[in-house]
Amino acid sequence: MQTNRKQKRKKNTGKKRSSGNSPCIKTNLLPIDNVKDFANAFFYNTTEGILLTDSDQTILKVNPGFTAITGYDQESILGKKPSILKSNRHDASFYQKMFESINNLGKWQGEIWNRRKNGEIYLQQLSIVPIYDEKDDICLYVGLFTDLTKSINYSQQVHNNAYYDMLTNLPNRILLHDRLAFMVNHAKRNKQNMAILLMDLNRFKLINDTLGFSAGDSLLQTIANRLKSCLRDVDGVFRLGDDEFAILLEEIAQPQDAARVAKRLLAVCSLPFQFYDHELYVTVSIGISIFPTDGEEIEVLLKNAEAAMNRAKELGINNYQHYMPTMNAKAFEQLTLEHNLRKALQKNQFLVYYQPQIDLRTQKIIGAEALVRWQHPELGMISPAQFIPIAEETGLILPLGEWVLRTACQQAKYWYDQLGTRFMISVNLSSRQFQQQDLVSTVYRSLRDTQLPPELLELEITETLGMKNPELTLKTLHELKSMGIHIAIDDFGTGYSSLSYLKKFPIDTLKIDQSFVSDINGDSSDGAIVVAVIALAHSLKLKVIAEGVETPEQAEYLLDHGCERIQGYIFSPPVPAQDFEDIIKKNLLQDS
Repeated sequence: MQTNRKQKRKKNTGKKRSSGNSPCIKTNLLPIDNVKDFANAFFYNTTEGILLTDSDQTILKVNPGFTAITGYDQESILGKKPSILKSNRHDASFYQKMFESINNLGKWQGEIWNRRKNGEIYLQQLSIVPIYDEKDDICLYVGLFTDLTKSINYSQQVHNNAYYDMLTNLPNRILLHDRLAFMVNHAKRNKQNMAILLMDLNRFKLINDTLGFSAGDSLLQTIANRLKSCLRDVDGVFRLGDDEFAILLEEIAQPQDAARVAKRLLAVCSLPFQFYDHELYVTVSIGISIFPTDGEEIEVLLKNAEAAMNRAKELGINNYQHYMPTMNAKAFEQLTLEHNLRKALQKNQFLVYYQPQIDLRTQKIIGAEALVRWQHPELGMISPAQFIPIAEETGLILPLGEWVLRTACQQAKYWYDQLGTRFMISVNLSSRQFQQQDLVSTVYRSLRDTQLPPELLELEITETLGMKNPELTLKTLHELKSMGIHIAIDDFGTGYSSLSYLKKFPIDTLKIDQSFVSDINGDSSDGAIVVAVIALAHSLKLKVIAEGVETPEQAEYLLDHGCERIQGYIFSPPVPAQDFEDIIKKNLLQDS
């Protein structure tokens, strides 16, 4: 239930508000610093859940108590509406009365049924108060709640037996229907896609019959853990009984996203299982149905997913099938793309484009980012967004990435020799490249064979990649840095870096993601993030470069706030090597 935006405080007893612009409650009992310290300590240490929303009820912040009670951490709940917690046990009039109380009395208190992330409905004691700004408009809502389930007199074990599989601790069929109903309603309201994957273990009975039920139980527990490792926090995995599992994928952009998850599930399930001195292998069949394409009702979606799973069994072991033939055609296109990708390197269909990096004060080229492109003889230019994920999944990113690195180094050395340029060439490293054992030797060979001075090479890793395994990242970066090359953190601001590790990493440059730059002049939040990143980079004595700069206004904003290096369409899109060389020559003429 939404309130009217910027509600005014109701006139009440005639008592005047305290003077000053702060909406915070003042006290004479403690110095203000102590009050802030106390509030901060209470927020992070209380077992009660606390959430803050803006006037439009968009969640801004939650505390650890909120996560412990609901199962949603700040990462997964930020930007959502509190309605994501609704149990659907209360009608519209309940929420209408709630906000009437908030607007008329300045608060609401009461019991409410809400839903945890795992689908479980529970009772909580909730208090909501609005916070007003200096104009007497509501600027924030604060919710404080307590989980009442512990005080309800029933056996927790009975509850677990009713809703969870005792062997794997996965939610069971009952919670599947409950969670699915919630996700379908959520998808309908937000006009989003979601997916159901039904998975069956092939020939599972044979393991039980030959090695006993203990082997089968161990296998099921391992399968459950492997399935969970493939999913996001917002998704869910359920055991439906015997050897059948269900996976729910929330908020997918397109059916191919479900196919990618299915491929990961197939991969982890095909790994060997060790049971004492026995090495076991199993295969699985997966059926996929998509909301709303394959149905808008729960039973229809489940039925269609089961039909697709049965079709997968018919076609052979260890595969997945979409319910609709049209989706099978899409899957076929992906397979065709993968097939073409394998041949593309051999047939020299890949190109490296270069996008200049500019010093805003001098307008001089200070670097270039190397970006791979695929020119297919029949399909034309294929977007990296289409083929890079496939290359990553199949491992083809390794030879492709090495080719891009070597080509970029070779080109940079040519410009260095022929034109006297000393700018850096930046090359992106994918997740799979960064994790390969011979990465350092691969980079070394590229520099040795092309004779490019190492100080002219910059390798970029994403912020998220760097934090996947911080210790490995630290070791690898130090080895690369010892060669004399530069290190950049790409897309900074989109991940969740630990500042302690950021200080340890031997990096030279932070690159501000274009998603923050695009609305830098119109969105105060984006502007604040950009300014903060610039300040952070300067404090750590790092260079900072902004990506995706397209307008003079963006460039001026960045320069005014201390970011002198940019790249983007305002100067040039990524272009072939010869076109980039023309840009270099023109730039050199301007300097002379």
